[in-house]
Amino acid sequence: MSPILTFFIGAAILVLLLFYNGTTLHNRRRMLGTVLIVLTSLFAVLSVRNMGIKRGIDLLGGSEFVVQLKPGVDDKGAEKPVTSDSVQQAIGILEKRLNPEGQKDLLLAPQGEDRILVQMPGVKAEEFAEVRQKIQQVAKLEFRIVHEDSRSKLAEIQANGGVKEPGWQEMAYKVQKDDQGKDLPSRGSELVRNRADLDGKYVKEAFPTFDAEGWKVILNLDSTGAKLFDEVAAVNKGRQMAIIVDGEIISAPVLQTDRFGGTAVISGSFKEDEARTLASLLENPLENPMNILSESAVSASYGDASIRQGIKAGLAGLALVLVFMVFYYRTAGLIAIAGLAVNLLLLFGAMALFQFTLTMPGIAGIALTIGMAVDANVLIYERLREEMAAGKSLTAALESAFEKAFSAIFDSNITTLITAAILFALASGLVKGFAVTLTIGLLTSLFGALIVTRVLFNWVIDKGILTNLKTSSLIPHKVFPILDHAPKFILASVVITAISWGTFAAKGKHSFGIDFRGGALTHIQLAEGKDLPTPELEGFLKTLKLKDAAGAETGIGTFYIQKKDSLDGGGMITVRSEFDAGPVIEDAVKGKFPAEIVAGTQVERVGALIGSELAEKSAIAIGLALLFIFVFLTMRFELAFAIGATFAVFHDVLMVPGLCVLLGQEMSVIHVGALLAIAGYSINDTIVVFDRIREVIKRGGGGSIRDLMNEAISLTLSRTLLTSATTLFPMLVLLMFGNPAMLEFALPITLGVVLGTYSSIFIAAPFVLWYARKSGRSLKRQVMESEEEARRAQASIAAAKQAQI
Repeated sequence: MSPILTFFIGAAILVLLLFYNGTTLHNRRRMLGTVLIVLTSLFAVLSVRNMGIKRGIDLLGGSEFVVQLKPGVDDKGAEKPVTSDSVQQAIGILEKRLNPEGQKDLLLAPQGEDRILVQMPGVKAEEFAEVRQKIQQVAKLEFRIVHEDSRSKLAEIQANGGVKEPGWQEMAYKVQKDDQGKDLPSRGSELVRNRADLDGKYVKEAFPTFDAEGWKVILNLDSTGAKLFDEVAAVNKGRQMAIIVDGEIISAPVLQTDRFGGTAVISGSFKEDEARTLASLLENPLENPMNILSESAVSASYGDASIRQGIKAGLAGLALVLVFMVFYYRTAGLIAIAGLAVNLLLLFGAMALFQFTLTMPGIAGIALTIGMAVDANVLIYERLREEMAAGKSLTAALESAFEKAFSAIFDSNITTLITAAILFALASGLVKGFAVTLTIGLLTSLFGALIVTRVLFNWVIDKGILTNLKTSSLIPHKVFPILDHAPKFILASVVITAISWGTFAAKGKHSFGIDFRGGALTHIQLAEGKDLPTPELEGFLKTLKLKDAAGAETGIGTFYIQKKDSLDGGGMITVRSEFDAGPVIEDAVKGKFPAEIVAGTQVERVGALIGSELAEKSAIAIGLALLFIFVFLTMRFELAFAIGATFAVFHDVLMVPGLCVLLGQEMSVIHVGALLAIAGYSINDTIVVFDRIREVIKRGGGGSIRDLMNEAISLTLSRTLLTSATTLFPMLVLLMFGNPAMLEFALPITLGVVLGTYSSIFIAAPFVLWYARKSGRSLKRQVMESEEEARRAQASIAAAKQAQI
């Protein structure tokens, strides 16, 4: 879609929105709203059709790495610190190594002072190991003269108890592999000079070639390098020169002449891919070694399976919400469904227009949006039912319902947007996709509820299609003495919190997943109808070997296996292991089991350093969310309500992690995103309750403040339970049939929705009442004083406008 067309359509939508909000004429407002809905919907369809939705690595397949540059060593052996120039040099080298022809969708971006984010969508599963090698291998090339009596001197040094020859050092040959990838017998070591006679910075070109002796790598040196090489050759003609890459001897040919013309040949029984990779690395050496801090590698088949699972789970959750809305609200439910359809259409249109990346957590965010989108509709419909019960006509009741529900809808969505913005700012990688879809979903749900449903209601009422609102009834219309039982509910919360956090303490470090303590997760997607018995997989994994820094073979260490069925009929196996074991397990599983059994794999690795930083960021994110929520509520409500709502949110956020661990999950960064979403949802519920409490208090009437609060809570009880149900439907589907990423979101959010509903009814209001009494100020008086101040402010604004006229 052309930028000019996008601009004019966007401008037209903005103008229509301004006219819609500015007009008071009923028919004109209805027509403007209709044009606005049609235009935005068509714009969304065009955006999706022409631009498509960008998929993340977890859905498209590919690899993502966060690498850290380590200090290098200069020509004199001194340490070279990492600088911004070092990072840019590394990015340039990685670009040449990973994308030599410039045709791949490669993203290289600096992160902080010494890190680089590497994203390679579409990389095939069989290329993952090669990508890791190209990222990590420094490819430091050196030429060193070999001692004339190398082998005898080494034997003499060994016989003398390791007394070294001054100016010389022992260096081993690189271990070669056979056609099956197994190590060949060692070629031993050589005694070489302890400093390079020539290094690889003079290489201007390196390329593989094949002749009768096999694959080789040809090096072309620049003019300076050619001159220096010939000088070394002239002095050492007839002696061996070791060709060394990253501290290992590749070969040690004899210098047959003293003039090489700037060309050198490296031979070493290479395979074709080894020769090509070595040539690429030598042509683009790194000045600073790199360490992989975190990694996510997803095969395309695993990504396709994730998409299928996400679509099926989303449609199943959507179907449950739609059936419930039609069953409960009937004709009004159909209108809510139309609003939800436009909401989802605009969400995907915005994703396409702004080229936001859709990830698996993002799909979970869309599922949550489906449930939360009907929240505003339920709030309006419950108000509409109350207004009609008070004797108003359907048209008058509709206008009153939208007017009275607006403040609660606005306040609750603002607080949820606060948590989404914090998550977007502090999160990284795939979790940011959840923040994106949640934010867009909140904004489009406001449009769907406040504009689409209102316009549709106006049409069906004006045309005589809808003359009366018929709904089912969930809660009887009476006042429940909820606050009288507050001590029991508070005690229950304390007990549950103690049990859940006791479990947290008992499990210790095992309460935390790889995001916080480092390690690897290997996800194995089984083909539909296939099974891989846990004992068979466990026995196979125990045979795998790792190599330590000294080259000795060890087992892969401790690992845990979990199995779960998925919605498309193929099971999911997750293997939790140590950091270095992840790629080994993935390669071994793909080599052992055919594609008819293992449909796809995904590997996630997080180093301990990244884990500690994520833990710190997570604590900051949750703390900031609570702080900003409290500040906003203090501005909108009286202090007692702000403290009560913040306490209720803290109650929910405190309980969910322990319960997740109690139910077998390990805490991850995805849980942090879920906790922030829970904070937004919990405050959403609480604000609706508090808004009604303030309304009942301002209305006046007999009875104590306790009685008025019980009445207000009872009036919102139906809405609170209804919205909880609609939010839970898609989450329960994800909980039962989603893949690991979906499950990590679904369980904490399901618990959070239940706890948010519970705390908004049984925890928040009692705390407000308790605080008001402790502070010695009448809650009634505080509300009335705030209302009087608001009236004065409105009167001042009106007077100022009149004076201008």
